[in-house]
Amino acid sequence: MRKLSRKALKRYHIELTENDFLIVTGDFGFPFTPEDITEYESGEKTEYTTWMKWFSERPYKVLFVDGNHDNHDWWSRQPVTELFGGRVQVHPHAENVIHLMRGEIYEIEGKTFFTFGGAASVDKEWRTEGYSWWSGEEATYAETEHAHDNLERVGYKVDYIITHTMPQNVTATIPRFNHKLLPCATAMFLNTVLETVQYDKWFCGHFHIDEVVPFKRLFVLYETVHKLDDFDKILNDGATLYTVF
Repeated sequence: MRKLSRKALKRYHIELTENDFLIVTGDFGFPFTPEDITEYESGEKTEYTTWMKWFSERPYKVLFVDGNHDNHDWWSRQPVTELFGGRVQVHPHAENVIHLMRGEIYEIEGKTFFTFGGAASVDKEWRTEGYSWWSGEEATYAETEHAHDNLERVGYKVDYIITHTMPQNVTATIPRFNHKLLPCATAMFLNTVLETVQYDKWFCGHFHIDEVVPFKRLFVLYETVHKLDDFDKILNDGATLYTVF
């Protein structure tokens, strides 16, 4: 969370206003454990309630795709509405926090965004199903078919792709990402997206590293926050994701 502080954002010459959208590429994590919900509902002051209050006080909207470390059971019970031309879930504890759902295509400020969250966890053996990991972390057949239908509708062409993990075929070519090279239905599905969809840039998270994969115009984000316009300079000049513009 420290990278979203006003001091950290100033490093990137970013001043977020009510006209801005902050996009998170997964593992949003609010809420995570069931205690987050029960404590919030009981009115206790906890880390979760403190951060949700902080989010609700931001002037901008926070848009996120789910990661593998999100409470998928809880999100599956939340209402679905429509915004930006696609299905979304508005966070009940902070209405400016919005879940961008799997397989949707949104239009935001004249640009199209295809979103698909989720990934397989590498740490399941240290976690508890239904408490700290959820089977919903992985893509379902219905979600991939929904994505195909939406992509076909727009002629398999979008401006940006926002996911949590990356296509398995890309992971396999980059040794430093191999620690997360495991059977993953989501990453396998994203292979198809990579092969069939025309896009300008692809953004993901999951790998706990900030990295550019220039030959795929793909950016792996972890500790950095950038304006969308910055990424053209990064690609063209070979700048790093830590460059202050």
